[in-house]
Amino acid sequence: MKFIRKIGVFILVFSFVFYWIHITGHFNKNVVLADLGGVPWLYSSLVTLFSIIAGFIIQKEWDNWNNLIDAVNEEVNALRELWLWSRYLPIESKDKLGSGVKFYLEEMTENGLVKSVRGERSKIIERAFGTLQDAMFEMHTNTPDSISTTFSFFSRLIESRSARMSYGSHHVPEQLRRTIFFVTILVIFLCMFIGIKNIWLDYGFTLSVAITAFVIYLVIDDLDNPLEPGNWHLTTENYDLLLKQIDDAERK
Repeated sequence: MKFIRKIGVFILVFSFVFYWIHITGHFNKNVVLADLGGVPWLYSSLVTLFSIIAGFIIQKEWDNWNNLIDAVNEEVNALRELWLWSRYLPIESKDKLGSGVKFYLEEMTENGLVKSVRGERSKIIERAFGTLQDAMFEMHTNTPDSISTTFSFFSRLIESRSARMSYGSHHVPEQLRRTIFFVTILVIFLCMFIGIKNIWLDYGFTLSVAITAFVIYLVIDDLDNPLEPGNWHLTTENYDLLLKQIDDAERK
């Protein structure tokens, strides 16, 4: 809905500027139409440049988004397998591992992603890892036959969490972001001066070009911030679901 709202506001602002330029006499269409020359070709070159830059950025950001989703799924799967494995361990190890997994999930559902967007590590989650590490150390002494399997699950958890934090903190370089923003403004502004004699056809054409450029920029901005509210927004749904499954299983 926020995405649609932004487009609606853009259409209103664009329509006002178009009216001010084309209807109120601030734009002599006859002169411009008679003197276009190679302007449409130059504008096409600009749009082509914009398309190449935008396509490159979107492809990279889309790959980053898919990698981020895969990392989250792998993290949740590692937690699930670690918890399921803990149910077959001696009672003390079972309680320590189970409580550590639940502690981790509870922290992730509250503010784990908020910290991830800044590339930070939660001290509470680090304590949950410490609990898991302590449990494995005790298992090494008490049940050495189980330590290799437990450590393999824990290693997957560490790797997937590191991948999630890495992909979640990746952003378009600032200079490249400024470049695509500048070119977007140029495409939107200059399309108003590719004159068409019929005012409604002119409005429809320029609005279509402007909306396309604006939406492309919104998509880039949205994909570049996957941990902030947007259409491509990473949520804690997977963590919530696993936590609920664990709670339901413990009640039985």
